[in-house]
Amino acid sequence: MKLSLLVPFAALVAFSAGHGNLSAQQQSDINNLSGCRPGERCAQLSPHAEQVAEILGIKPLVEQALAMRASRSAGAAMTVEELSLRQEITEATVAASFDVDGVLAEIEQEQAHIAEVSAFLQARRDRGVNLASLANVITGSGVGIAVNALQFSSSTADVGNGIGVGSGVASTALSLVGIRLQRGPKRQMGSAPNMLAVPLGRPPVLSSNYPQDVLTYLNSLPPREAEERSTRLQQLLHEWLALGRLDPLDTPKGQKEVDLLTSSLNPKQKLRIENLTNRAMMLADVAGRVSLMKRDLAELMRALRPETSTVGGPRLLPNALSG
Repeated sequence: MKLSLLVPFAALVAFSAGHGNLSAQQQSDINNLSGCRPGERCAQLSPHAEQVAEILGIKPLVEQALAMRASRSAGAAMTVEELSLRQEITEATVAASFDVDGVLAEIEQEQAHIAEVSAFLQARRDRGVNLASLANVITGSGVGIAVNALQFSSSTADVGNGIGVGSGVASTALSLVGIRLQRGPKRQMGSAPNMLAVPLGRPPVLSSNYPQDVLTYLNSLPPREAEERSTRLQQLLHEWLALGRLDPLDTPKGQKEVDLLTSSLNPKQKLRIENLTNRAMMLADVAGRVSLMKRDLAELMRALRPETSTVGGPRLLPNALSG
């Protein structure tokens, strides 16, 4: 009975020892089989997949899994070690995908709150503009009729002229008021995430932090771009400056705009409709860049699929993937 219990234990110890020896003694052969060498680009991974693997810290595991697949004969089953590697890679990839979904969910929540506040401000603006237009019609057309009626008598002509002048002044003033009302009223943002805070260097509130892997992705230089090009986040900042959504950040006006774009739970910071529109558009830009990380994660998982697998479409080779 004791002997029967010791045999599986001894087999497990032998397997563990063999696993350790494989990593230490056969790593050179593995690298040759997979086309992946330490410090060099892996030939079986697209540039985007390789970068996201480095960000997640699983590139050595991916290289080893690719090498095991290359060394496995056709039709042979995966070893326990290869299955364990693939499971670890999958867990890291799924967790990163959930991190991306979490960031996108926070952005959508903030955009929904922006839409609600913007609709409220637009309703108030339209009501004010309509009242100003109605008053302008009354002072222009209505008073004009009275002025013309007073012109029938010479005794009331001077009074009519005075009323006419006053009507003109009132109409001009109401026109100026209407132009001012077009900007709409101000309102504080209220309780909402500020997902632009981290990209613009402000403290986040209400779960507006970015997971480390997503933040590293945004602060990385896209593959196949010249070294003088900036990171994904810096490219966004340059686009916002070029489109006029932001003034230079080293100016007082630019800092004030950043305060408005990242305001939350601050009753002193009140936004207009134009501020909310800019904020919503910039959030959409950030969401677009973050979403690209899921594309890169998909490329990574696609590279690990068996050659004969048809799940998820054909497996693309690195030279078939565009930058």
